[in-house]
Amino acid sequence: MPPPNDAPSLPAGAHLTGGCISSAPLVQLLVTARSGYPWPRGTSASASQLIISRLEATVSHCLTGLNSIAANQIVVDVSRWAGNNAKSHALLVRATPAQQAAMQAAITDLVTPGREHFGIDALCALPGISLVIASKIFRFCAPQVGAAVDRHASYFFNSLPVVGRGMATTFRREWSNGRHTSSRLATFSPRSYADNRDHYFQSYLPVRGCIANALNAMPAQYNCAATNRMMNWTPADVEMAAYSWWACNGAR
Repeated sequence: MPPPNDAPSLPAGAHLTGGCISSAPLVQLLVTARSGYPWPRGTSASASQLIISRLEATVSHCLTGLNSIAANQIVVDVSRWAGNNAKSHALLVRATPAQQAAMQAAITDLVTPGREHFGIDALCALPGISLVIASKIFRFCAPQVGAAVDRHASYFFNSLPVVGRGMATTFRREWSNGRHTSSRLATFSPRSYADNRDHYFQSYLPVRGCIANALNAMPAQYNCAATNRMMNWTPADVEMAAYSWWACNGAR
């Protein structure tokens, strides 16, 4: 049985036109979901978003005069925040000097325009880092450009219609267990990893950026629960809204 790549879970009328102009139901969904974004589950929106802003500040500080120790701190801190599995996280905590140096080189690529895909590949070649975790590291190292992708965000955008063009993204998905009860972003074979990495850069990030620009042009700001301030959108904010909505409402 092949895994489902999309699901009819989004509210009626939630769609894109031309790839980035959002319908009124989608705009409302994104604004509400981003304003109330909680992670980890059970954390209040204000506490969750404060953790994120503090992690952004920590990563920004580490990027100033980046060295191998600071690079390892970025990777470990993001891995912990992302909920990486315990075995993989332990590998990152115990990274060797050579692995820490590889992290530094990879993060340098992540923040260098035109070299981001080299950084993702280099991170994913390290023990304990998948495409999901690498994309989250990118999101914190370059919050104005990067955006995380995971099983919830990939499912959301695989299920988001673009009028006259199919779905916003077509990530490959796979079953996450032998019972065939939930699916995830496919990254665990060289073919699925390469296909989804390319789709991440060629389709997913451009759509996120386009939606963010469209929301800012309306304008349709969201309320940051940590500061109670109205904020403009980045691609990472669009991903956060999609993650939040699908985690609470979408198919598994």
